[in-house]
Amino acid sequence: MDSPDIAIFLDSRQQGGIETHALHLARGLKKFGYSPSILFYCRYNADHPIEPLLHHHQIPFEYLDGKINSAGLWCRRHSPLLIHTHGYKANIIGRLAAKLTDTPIVSTFHNGDRGSGLIRLYHWFDELTSRLSHNIAVSPEIALRLPEPVKLMNNFIEAPRWSATTGQEVAFVGRLSHEKGPDLFLQLAKHLPDLHFTVYGSGNLHETLAASKAPNVKFAGQVTSMEPHWQQVGLLCITSREEGLPLVALEAMAHGIPVLSFAVGALPELIEAGSNGWIISEGNIKQMSKQIRHWQCLSDEDKKKLAQTCIETIRKNYSYDAVIPELLTLYRHAVNKAGYIWPEMPVQEQAQELLQELPREQ
Repeated sequence: MDSPDIAIFLDSRQQGGIETHALHLARGLKKFGYSPSILFYCRYNADHPIEPLLHHHQIPFEYLDGKINSAGLWCRRHSPLLIHTHGYKANIIGRLAAKLTDTPIVSTFHNGDRGSGLIRLYHWFDELTSRLSHNIAVSPEIALRLPEPVKLMNNFIEAPRWSATTGQEVAFVGRLSHEKGPDLFLQLAKHLPDLHFTVYGSGNLHETLAASKAPNVKFAGQVTSMEPHWQQVGLLCITSREEGLPLVALEAMAHGIPVLSFAVGALPELIEAGSNGWIISEGNIKQMSKQIRHWQCLSDEDKKKLAQTCIETIRKNYSYDAVIPELLTLYRHAVNKAGYIWPEMPVQEQAQELLQELPREQ
């Protein structure tokens, strides 16, 4: 692997929101002229599920050996301009590596759910050691848990190019675990037996949920990408008990699909009621059921307006072009504060040249 400008570090064995975010981050940085790479703490399986997408987008990646000092040794060999960590384990180990090698570091806090038992202890230690890094939170709730200064920043995806879908499914997309609320989604299906509900994802609650599902619910299982499936979806329901800013909401809206969600995490900041989706008070199944029925009864013209607003919301506030410049400002601050010089990339220089060539007003 060539020495990267920016190392994106995570500990991962499956594809989920953090992994998808890391992919978008690498793609966005490439678009702005940088040379990012994905660094996995350990190889848990023969091939990580996200590898095909990394190959497709020509993102270099490498697996470390899972030892506590491996990230530090890697930083000494490659001397990245900056390391950006994601997830509690990568955050903690990345900070140790950054301290030992004098590497600038940024950490992103994604999870609204702190977990329980040992996982909760790890999250506590992650937050405790966050003073050793420059930090990003994806929701106001997460930001409140971290010491200042912390940067509240939107998640982001590629600017939408797609036309709106005409699907009819009411969909749940995510991990089948308690904090994501798939059991609440199944309650919605029982309230609305004439509609089609589909669950995309897997997790430890799968067997319990499958045994209690209504006839109008289909379990699609874990999918590598939702791209082939969005065209079947008309409404995305987020029934999470705790949340940050789920990428699945951004992906749905980029396809013109409105989002109906409980008021958790940063979703109330993303969703403008009646414009690109709806927000319901936490756990209110009855009200969410009524809102699904309202969506079903909308005219084609009203649904088209919803779709257009969804797409515009992503393009304006949650795309690479909207968020990556803000992220680069934080990177520059972290690098300069560490006593290094932040380099201007060719794409930025070209942009300045183009601006200089524009005709001036007479």
